[in-house]
Amino acid sequence: MTYCSTYIGDLEDPSFKWEGGDWNGNIPGRLGPEFPPAPEHYNAIFHTWVTDAGVTCKQTDFDGWVARVTKQQILAYIKYCYGAATKAELEKLIKFVNTLDDSKQYGLVAEAY
Repeated sequence: MTYCSTYIGDLEDPSFKWEGGDWNGNIPGRLGPEFPPAPEHYNAIFHTWVTDAGVTCKQTDFDGWVARVTKQQILAYIKYCYGAATKAELEKLIKFVNTLDDSKQYGLVAEAY
């Protein structure tokens, strides 16, 4: 069975390469809590949101995709993915996102293994 996860990654992680990295584990290190399981299989909602939002995204690993996003785009993804209702499992994630720097870009990472 395939396990899928989504999290906020550090684009400045020295082991991550946006261009030309090794496709075996080339995803940014996780900065905060993992997102709750997506309501659709294989991170389908991640890929739909990336297309709808028009953000830059690319496959950087055999089973990993990274979207370059801002704090506001991360909050928009959460709303898109989980709806307007705040669930207890989202509180920790939203609290973490609100601590992020408004002027930086982050990696919204979707991976499967």
